Amino acid sequence: MAMAFARNCFRKNISNPRIRSFSTSMLSSDQRVSKSLSDIPGPISLPVIGTAWNVFRGASDERLEKRLLPLQVQDVKRYGPIHKQSIGGTLMIQLADPSDAAKILRAESKYPQRFKFPAIDYYREKQQKIAGVFFADGPEWYKHRSVLSKRMLRPKHVAEYAVEFNEIITDFIRRLRTIREHSGTEKANEVFGIDNELFKWSFESVAFMLFDKRFGCLEPHVNIEAQTFIKAVGEFLHSATTIGFVPVWIYKIYETKQFKKFFKSFNTMYEYAELFIKRRLNELEVKSSGSPSSTTQTDDDNVGFFEFLLSSGKLTQDDLLASVIDVLFAGVDTTSNTMQWVLYLMAKNPEKQEILRQEILSVLGDEIIATPTTLAELPYLKAWVRETLRMYPVLTALFRVLPKDMIIRDFNIPVGTQVNLLTYSMSRDESIFPDPDEFKPERWVRDKEHTSKFNDAKEVFSALPFGFGTRMCLGRRIAELELHLLLARIVQQFEIRYPAGEIVEPFVRGVVIPDRPLRVQFVDRKDTTDN
Repeated sequence: MAMAFARNCFRKNISNPRIRSFSTSMLSSDQRVSKSLSDIPGPISLPVIGTAWNVFRGASDERLEKRLLPLQVQDVKRYGPIHKQSIGGTLMIQLADPSDAAKILRAESKYPQRFKFPAIDYYREKQQKIAGVFFADGPEWYKHRSVLSKRMLRPKHVAEYAVEFNEIITDFIRRLRTIREHSGTEKANEVFGIDNELFKWSFESVAFMLFDKRFGCLEPHVNIEAQTFIKAVGEFLHSATTIGFVPVWIYKIYETKQFKKFFKSFNTMYEYAELFIKRRLNELEVKSSGSPSSTTQTDDDNVGFFEFLLSSGKLTQDDLLASVIDVLFAGVDTTSNTMQWVLYLMAKNPEKQEILRQEILSVLGDEIIATPTTLAELPYLKAWVRETLRMYPVLTALFRVLPKDMIIRDFNIPVGTQVNLLTYSMSRDESIFPDPDEFKPERWVRDKEHTSKFNDAKEVFSALPFGFGTRMCLGRRIAELELHLLLARIVQQFEIRYPAGEIVEPFVRGVVIPDRPLRVQFVDRKDTTDN
């Protein structure tokens, strides 16, 4: 009787993560590795909807997109650092321990596979579009990556964009002064629609990199084509968040209003990207007197980015379109939203804003424009961006498909299984980051011995805003350059303030964004204009 009672208690308590961890430690190695996917804890998976019921539960009381991040943290507490979900017909293993993340990422193959988004695959199948560098896998991904990385990841080439990026920032600062609310009003110095203004700044920068030309997004009369593309990206991300919870076969039977919006926004992105490409091709034809292929050196430092892609000989025109779409899609919204959080945290942390200002004044004064060389002398500025991305990572998780069978926490995870590395939960783990909800850029500043405070794999792999390894974000260096240059200039020229008592929370719209329009106030530091 006693033994039966003990076995019964064990069965009842094995679902508790802490008890399960203790009990498995007592098992032999052979017994531990014998556990399969079915043994991994998680919400009950129902027919058709899988575990999506857990996501939508209670959504009537609060918007679904706002519940996703708290739910991620709650599920880690409820089910433990490894648990499973079934969303949109795909089984996903959720991992919330940096050591497990390190094991996954360090085991990547030559062609690391990221997550599958069935709705996007269905769109491409139906519209006969190919994937670019962001969504492609295998040799196709490597083909795109190997060409683009020569201009987007090499510091020398990235640094060359600084001059034009700074000119774009000058235009952006001028526009802020033009459109902000006048002094003496209730909303003095606020910029209405700062999200859209930052999107235009980011689009102008990335589009210049791609096409070696300005698009006029920061002019008094904004380029309507660029604005249409910007709007389409926003609608695409918004609709993608919700449609991903439903299996694609349902949409093949009945296309919902949200799914039609998703298709329409994707079509618009392709339409305008193709328009931009055709125009650039025509300009190059005129420039080269009808011989656009005259440039044959793929590593020629004197040709623009677009000409370089053409001359590589590795990308077809369809490849070119796919890559341009992916770079614009992945590089514009992400950078502009990160800058929103940078500004918000400046306003909410005035003491730290002053520390940042003093560092910038010590290196640049209040008039010298930052360059890649002087940015190297601004560690607190770089730490500011890094801490912002710890608190508000662009993506809520890193997604990978296992290249081989692996044993994670005593569970045998077979090849081809999708694993999600829960970066949001890990970066808010108080055992790794003391006071995780407090903004502390000094976490990332090196000490007197020039040793980073975070060297252990556990810390490094808990905050990976740009990913890791060969599948690390292709636009990382470009994005960091854009953010650092703009942040330095804004601090030189403005004190950033925010209405007292108003709190902004994260919201998932494909990427992590503020849950309401920001009310950032740009207060002049002195009576000068347009540095």
